[in-house]
Amino acid sequence: MKEQKLIFSLVILMVIYQSLLLATGTINKFPVELVLDTYDSLNFRLWFVSIALDNVDNKHPTFKTEDCSGFVFYAIKEALKKHDNNWFEKTKYKGPIFEDVKKYNYPETPFGVNIFYDGKSLVSYVNAHHLLLFNTKFISFEKEFAKPGDIIFFFHPEDPDFPYHVMIYTGNGFVYHTGPDGEIRYVKYENMMIGDMAWRPIRLNPAFLGYFRLLILSD
Repeated sequence: MKEQKLIFSLVILMVIYQSLLLATGTINKFPVELVLDTYDSLNFRLWFVSIALDNVDNKHPTFKTEDCSGFVFYAIKEALKKHDNNWFEKTKYKGPIFEDVKKYNYPETPFGVNIFYDGKSLVSYVNAHHLLLFNTKFISFEKEFAKPGDIIFFFHPEDPDFPYHVMIYTGNGFVYHTGPDGEIRYVKYENMMIGDMAWRPIRLNPAFLGYFRLLILSD
């Protein structure tokens, strides 16, 4: 038990330290070419959350990598795409419609399909740990400082294969994939707070790493 608490403490310290370094630019190698301005950031957030929520009852045939991080990556890439008739036909999306991101549309970005940083180079996909460390910045442990389209992370070392878990914050709840052979779910914040302590998004839960913001967002 003491070893597990020590692991939790070290992970949280590592994440906060890494985020501080990113904020100061000390180790931030995430390319500015991919960062969206305020207006694009808003439209990205709207698409990102809506695409994720649409999959709860209308799973898109284009969603293939069925785990928690794969679901987040899917929603990120789809939010960045040009939402034309061809996109609607392929995804079967039924949610609200917003303006597209104007700076670029995936996969026609400044670096093609490689829009994530793995600590060494830009790649098309990273694991949840590298998403946390190199592609997001820590915001807070409190939801009052988060915005819809921010993401939360949990760390469960008792699951050696998938210790990191990620969910998308919608403003009044969270949407996420439960993992391999699982499903996409939406849960309200208040229901999270009465569930298993290991999944409560509060500072008192040592497994909760906090709210984070994607580095492609300027706001």
